[in-house]
Amino acid sequence: MNEKTKRGVLILCILAILVFLFFKFNERIKLVELTSINVETENQLETEKVIVYQGYYTINRKNDAEMFDNEYDQVVFDGNGTGKIKTDYGENDFLVTYDNKYYFQFRQICTNDNDYYKYNLKILKKANKIHLKADIDGGMKFERQMNLISDAEKLRCNKIIDDEKGHYNGLELD
Repeated sequence: MNEKTKRGVLILCILAILVFLFFKFNERIKLVELTSINVETENQLETEKVIVYQGYYTINRKNDAEMFDNEYDQVVFDGNGTGKIKTDYGENDFLVTYDNKYYFQFRQICTNDNDYYKYNLKILKKANKIHLKADIDGGMKFERQMNLISDAEKLRCNKIIDDEKGHYNGLELD
């Protein structure tokens, strides 16, 4: 092996080690946000009709209609990835809408500010009902029927107000 080839291999090894160390360091002290969101649809539903908002939606709201007036929402997906998703320590709330007719809101609890997640969301149709299927790194998985936005005044935390029985975001996903 000539001197130029040895130098190239050494540089590649050093770069590989530096990249590895960067990602290990980034797990402890988040320098770069690596959280991502992937949204898919199936059964002739269109990804372009999906909007995902990230914000804070109190469980003490009067009804779910209040979520649609939240001025602190941030769109993290609007038919395609926006690259704006960031999770923080504590409660991270998401509102998923489809075709401005259906919605589902969920909460994920992050226990470490430095963690990053991959949000895999799928909108699908089953028996003429629209469902949200979520698979989020860290073990949160669920599939739930989405609610009609027109019914949001009758619901709180995705449940009929008269029938909620103390169930709130996150815990009701059992």
